[in-house]
Amino acid sequence: MTTILQTTRFSPEADAVPAEVDESTVSDQRSIEELASHLGVRFQDLGLLRAGLTHPSYANEHPEDPTGDYERLEFLGDSVLGMIVARTLYQWFPGAPEGRLTEWRSHLVCGPTLSRVARSLSLGEWLRLGRGEEQTGGRGREGNLERVYEAVVGALYLDQGLDETRSFVLRTLESEFDALEAGPDALNPKGALQELVQRLAQELADSSTDRTASEPMSGRPEYALLSESGPDHAREFEVEVLINGESLGQGGGASKQQAEKEAAAEALAVLRTRLKQIDRGRAESSGDWQVAEREGGT
Repeated sequence: MTTILQTTRFSPEADAVPAEVDESTVSDQRSIEELASHLGVRFQDLGLLRAGLTHPSYANEHPEDPTGDYERLEFLGDSVLGMIVARTLYQWFPGAPEGRLTEWRSHLVCGPTLSRVARSLSLGEWLRLGRGEEQTGGRGREGNLERVYEAVVGALYLDQGLDETRSFVLRTLESEFDALEAGPDALNPKGALQELVQRLAQELADSSTDRTASEPMSGRPEYALLSESGPDHAREFEVEVLINGESLGQGGGASKQQAEKEAAAEALAVLRTRLKQIDRGRAESSGDWQVAEREGGT
């Protein structure tokens, strides 16, 4: 055990700049310092942050570098991030049931969310990549961005503790937490669409004035891939969502899941308009003109 502690890769001595170094080493040190400043955090051991930025491909090509790669820090950061997010949701939304909290947590710590946050922080620009990973677009790859964000969280936790890490997470995920105030549709448009389709099916079945009332909806949106393009490291997907064979929305994204979400969000707007029309028609036929006027103005 003594030997392990004495040779830990994250010791300050291992990351100190030696007396005789080339300019690239000094430049790397300055770059790490600039990133810490850019992120609004401080590190006693910048070697931790350097490790959090080091892709395995770089470590493999530079065995002489004692820094290692970000995989262990990513493992730690994933757990720390999940705990911070879970505790925050528990405290901020005391009335939310367990299922909703689980849904929100999953959204906040998923790959697309974390890669989007990492991209907003420009973390890809500071990634230390091997030549092959660099040439194939590794700086913009969703998986790399997700992992480097988690690794930075892990590094900050080891260096500064839980309070500073929590402040960083809440600050960098602020816009994602704000989205919760907009309701579950913003986080899970596919689930919201499923619920609305079921509701609309019932509304149409009960409506004698709507032309589709005799053909109730199936209650199951279907997603169809329209196109897939781009190189392997930067794929683009185009998807449409169909309900009873009718295309009600299209969306695009770097993954099928993201494209389906965009399509579902577009279909939600279409179906909500139809629901308002049904409500307005019922109000007019029943003589409730105030309701009709209110629905017509929304």
